[in-house]
Amino acid sequence: MNTERKNRFIVFSALSCFALLMGLLASLSPPVNHDLFDRPSSYYSDKTGVKGLWMILRQHATSVTQWRKPFAVLDGHQELTSVIDTLIIASPVHPLGPYETQALMRWVEDGGQLILALENDWAISDKHLKGQGQELSQKRRHTFQGETESQREKQEEDGLLKRLGIQLRVERDDQWQNDTWLTLADNFPAYNISTKETPHWEGDFEALVINEQNEPRGLNIPKGQGRILVIGSDSVISNEAMMQADNAVWWTRMCLSWGKGNVAFDEYHHGFAERRGFASLTIEFMQTPWGWFTLQAMLSGGLFMFINQRRLGRIYETPASSRREALRLLEARSSLLARAKPTRLSAQWIAQTLALDLTRGALKIPWQDWVKLQADQNQKKETGKHWNHFIDQLTKLEQSPSADEGDLIRLGQTAATIKQFYRHEH
Repeated sequence: MNTERKNRFIVFSALSCFALLMGLLASLSPPVNHDLFDRPSSYYSDKTGVKGLWMILRQHATSVTQWRKPFAVLDGHQELTSVIDTLIIASPVHPLGPYETQALMRWVEDGGQLILALENDWAISDKHLKGQGQELSQKRRHTFQGETESQREKQEEDGLLKRLGIQLRVERDDQWQNDTWLTLADNFPAYNISTKETPHWEGDFEALVINEQNEPRGLNIPKGQGRILVIGSDSVISNEAMMQADNAVWWTRMCLSWGKGNVAFDEYHHGFAERRGFASLTIEFMQTPWGWFTLQAMLSGGLFMFINQRRLGRIYETPASSRREALRLLEARSSLLARAKPTRLSAQWIAQTLALDLTRGALKIPWQDWVKLQADQNQKKETGKHWNHFIDQLTKLEQSPSADEGDLIRLGQTAATIKQFYRHEH
């Protein structure tokens, strides 16, 4: 297999693995949760959202906000409770926490108006809601078509309406129904309201809204200085309902008739929790076991560097005194060699180097014998006289005390000439 085919095979294999991986991930991915686009949230402008009422109230109310925090922060924060007179909650998808329930009831008792537009009871669970990353509930809103076992089990769960002594059952129709609502408080006139649900109530309650047949459509539950209004329908607040009958007028008057007209829509329990800052997330992480471990590791590292006096700056430079000592040692060795005049040792090194170069490092006999052997074998060649001259110069440098640096240079020149001839011959 040549290089081109090999590269093509690698590319094809990589693409095949990528396609298989994408298919595997697609098969393991959870199904699309269509409930994400089917909820009465003020962020949604589709037919099930409530952005229409939110925009209407922005034109008429004193202030309109989207509440994206747990209700527990209402407890003890007067600066937050003073800017909210009416809180609207429409069929939340997340359960209500126990501490949130207590804080919400205290807020109502202090003078707040809580409007609940529900199809089912709002469950109260100990499971902590972890904000925007929380997995959304896979349960769709239940439509009552009669009493079933699942409904009875649902009624046995702990819920906000159950704690208030009320049971709610809703029958839902696919078509809009027009009904005349008579509000028994706040001097409201009769309004023509469109809705898709028919609520049925059980328990001790005070009707706030009734139809022409005196059937309750909404409840009024006084709590301290405030009140809780429960509407047995969530379609009555939807964007689609705002374009029909008098729904928009009724909701606007209901919100503006309480307090100073400051309205808030609960979005926290629809999955739109406020994003946390870096500082708060860091503090929360430090309170976990992994955070304690990280903090201990950082403290241990800092203590180690402090005890061992570890610097965090640039690397230490070599002291100047050590450098001067090294230079002095080099000068001393060079002076010793200059006085010794090792001409004999240098001549032997030139001869040994020549032997190693010509044999390419495969010298199997002493270099002295190899040099004599080469001189005998090349007597009839042109290099023979250079070998004889090289041996004479080497002998002079080894034996004669009068040899000088000039003789050593001439020996090196002869060695270079022999090496050049040897390369031409081979």
